[in-house]
Amino acid sequence: MIAGLELARGLRVEVIEAKCDSLLVVNQVNGSFEVRDDRMHRYLDKLQMTLHYFREWTLDHVPREQNSEADALANLGSSVEEDDIVLGTVIQLSKSVAEEGHAEINSTSLTWDWRNKYIDYFKDGKLPTDPKESRTLRAKEARFSLDENGTLYRRTFNGPLAVCLGPGDTDYVL
Repeated sequence: MIAGLELARGLRVEVIEAKCDSLLVVNQVNGSFEVRDDRMHRYLDKLQMTLHYFREWTLDHVPREQNSEADALANLGSSVEEDDIVLGTVIQLSKSVAEEGHAEINSTSLTWDWRNKYIDYFKDGKLPTDPKESRTLRAKEARFSLDENGTLYRRTFNGPLAVCLGPGDTDYVL
């Protein structure tokens, strides 16, 4: 929800009408229920700071049985520990409609960017937990390099470095 609000803010949207499949979250955000969990408190604080950028907002409850896609995304997002979130994780959007005064964004999937495992390795020395994948990464690491800005490059046969593109970058470049 925070990522969607940030995206709407970037589109200069003034009025937000959000829907959530968790009645608990809807009631906590709307102030009907008290927030007891420390982690939820942090999310709520961030959410409320983001909501201040909008002139008007509403958050409505949609039962899970009516929105199985959002339920799957919510379960995926809540199963990740805060320390495990890697910068550069890509959120793919299936549909984005921006009209005058109105923006509609439907998120469909979280996509792990293939570059993240190389970036994690070069920055922190972190190897994948799967031994086969770890061996493959170590064998291929000499072909890649990371600059000080966090951009991943691949060495080509002729020598120059090629920028490694992610899912959202390829369409733009083409």
